[in-house]
Amino acid sequence: MRFNPAFPENQAPSRFVFWQPPAGSTVETGAEQLPVALPEYPLPILRTDFTAGEPIAAQIGQGVYDYLRQFPDCAGNAIYAGLLRDAFPHYLADLAALAVMLDAKDVEPAYVLRKLTALKILRLAEPGNRGLLGQLCRGFFDLALDFAELANCRSHLLEAMRFGQDLLRLDPGDRQARGLLAEIDLLFGDTPAALGKLQQLLQALEDDEAAGRLRARMTELARQEYVEVSLVDELESVAEAMRLHLAGDNRAATALLEQVEEQGRLPQILPSANFYCLLAYCRRGCGDCSGAAVALHKALEVEPDHAAALAALADA
Repeated sequence: MRFNPAFPENQAPSRFVFWQPPAGSTVETGAEQLPVALPEYPLPILRTDFTAGEPIAAQIGQGVYDYLRQFPDCAGNAIYAGLLRDAFPHYLADLAALAVMLDAKDVEPAYVLRKLTALKILRLAEPGNRGLLGQLCRGFFDLALDFAELANCRSHLLEAMRFGQDLLRLDPGDRQARGLLAEIDLLFGDTPAALGKLQQLLQALEDDEAAGRLRARMTELARQEYVEVSLVDELESVAEAMRLHLAGDNRAATALLEQVEEQGRLPQILPSANFYCLLAYCRRGCGDCSGAAVALHKALEVEPDHAAALAALADA
């Protein structure tokens, strides 16, 4: 028996065991039952499929698919994705269909993460696909700035950076990737790196009007003073304020949010009605009803139809 319950890379030992295929092993899949070589690398098998003998093809495919969906960045992920591509392509078709379905809907961040996980696996199976890299870079960038995901904004931005850099290695002329990487640099407070990328974009622009706007922005960025606290730091402060508010510590939450508002950079660069609405809830929790009303009106200046702010004002 070649099952190894103690495989050190197992990230879910309560759910998976790992099986080491013997050298030269194949699996027969598809309507024609053509043999596909199995990698000489431990494969995850669901514990519910655990038997004393060697796993059958269906158990191998299901185990690899489930493990990769749960841990797309695991050790051996490219090996697992390659096995799905070569022996179990219907699983990749399911992932592609899921990504398309979720892309067509306005969904919560948890579902966006499911879509991005699907795209990650598809990209592992097709590492040279520039379209998938572009979607991953943009997807993680947008997710990082989702108000509900601010606690994870740093890790999401690093993911966006990783995929953007991978895309530029394949296609140095990709403008969207270079532009997003410049925006990420700015969020992390690295203005010189951002200006370098924007200068490269400027050299590639043929539209005079767009080039003029970009030059003006670069001039403004070059004039800005160095700040020790990056926008990512401020976004994480907002996330911490949300946590404190939910924990009932509205005074500490209000102090954090008012500090961010006083610094002024985040509300100016990334205006958010949700930010002011949270500030209103926190002030109201401290008994500052007039301050809460001020924050709610600022929320409506950013987004006149913001439902939560309108409801909060109606209840005041």
